Order: sequence, then C-alpha cells, then structure tokens
Amino acid sequence: IISPVDDSSPVSRIVKNGVAPYHICFQVDDIGAAIEKLRLQGFLLIEPPSPAVLFDNKRVAFLYSKSVGLIELVEG
Repeated sequence: IISPVDDSSPVSRIVKNGVAPYHICFQVDDIGAAIEKLRLQGFLLIEPPSPAVLFDNKRVAFLYSKSVGLIELVEG
C-alpha cells in the first residue's frame, strides 16, 4: 500500500485518480542483458534484480523512463 507524503509526491496523481495501472511488467530471459539494453535507451535502474516471492523467487527489477514510466522485468 502506498500513500503520498504531500501533493507534490509522484504517487499523488496515481492514488487520487482511483484504480489505474502504474507500471508494466515484462518477462525476459536474461535480466542483466535486458537491464543493460534499457539503460542504453535512457532508463534508470530503480531497484536492482532480487528474488520475488510472488514470482517463485524469480529475479525482478524495476526501471524508470520519463517518457514511458515505470516498468518491471521478471527473469524467466
């Protein structure tokens, strides 16, 4: 559960507008290679690869681009 600290918080718009997708998830074969490719396209690595219980401990990572928004990568 997320909550904005104040009206200038990046999540303020998401929470105030009700239910809406806030990121897209992609399954990739090689998370390291996918991260490198996206970084070369200007994405910022927000959360490095780590095991996720939700995905049977497959590694996940989060990246951000101002033009695209937040994306999640799942290795597998």
